[in-house]
Amino acid sequence: MSKTKLVGILNVTPDSFSDGGKFNSLDSAISQLKKMLEEGVDVIDVGAESTRPGSLPITAEEEWRRLKKILPAVIFEVKNFNKNFEKKIQTSIDSYHFETVKKSHELGVEIINDVSGLVDEKIIEFVAAKNVTVILMHSLVISTNPELVINPHLNVTGEILSWAQEKISALEKKGVKKSQLIFDVGIGFGKNAQQSIRILKNIDAFRVLGLPLYVGHSKKSFLDAVRISGDRAEKTLKISKFLMEKNIEFLRIHEVGAHLKLFQTN
Repeated sequence: MSKTKLVGILNVTPDSFSDGGKFNSLDSAISQLKKMLEEGVDVIDVGAESTRPGSLPITAEEEWRRLKKILPAVIFEVKNFNKNFEKKIQTSIDSYHFETVKKSHELGVEIINDVSGLVDEKIIEFVAAKNVTVILMHSLVISTNPELVINPHLNVTGEILSWAQEKISALEKKGVKKSQLIFDVGIGFGKNAQQSIRILKNIDAFRVLGLPLYVGHSKKSFLDAVRISGDRAEKTLKISKFLMEKNIEFLRIHEVGAHLKLFQTN
């Protein structure tokens, strides 16, 4: 049995690349949440800002406007499900805005998923003080410009490892314990398709960091360059199987049910 946990994506956005506009109402979001809970999700990752290529950043105020009715309902449903079925499903907030991170934690969110790579000192101080689990994602800058990538002539795995080692050391000096961190290699964030493919092929190299690993590859555009058969959804599953066999701790995915079948065949 794989040790991999499934992180179900719940985008309450009007413009995400795969499911924008599908779940940004309270009823549709809760319906999708219940579906993922019944299918066997381990973590629910709620996000209100799209980071698809070419998307525009939003303010913390706009992000919270999208979340303020849906997030409390999500947390209530997850807690209720856990109580009724003796589960330990967690909730995660996908945000780099301090105000959103703070409000979400106060509501009961257990994991902070910060795609900026923890650049905000206020968030760093907060997670250190509150001992919150946080996903540290490799990111050059907060940018959705697909042209802004790691220098293609450099060893992408080595570059990410150097960045991560320096970042982890800096965070520890600011009071963040290594035990709080999960490392996300940042597929598609500041990487071209070939770099993303190389990262996945060399995923074991990141074990040297001594952190649980987190991969978000689901239905992303780099999959069009992956030389295996199928559409993006089918390629996602094939890569997930590869990552499950390597016991990658967390996979952030759209289709929980299809992934659960992978568990059952492994």
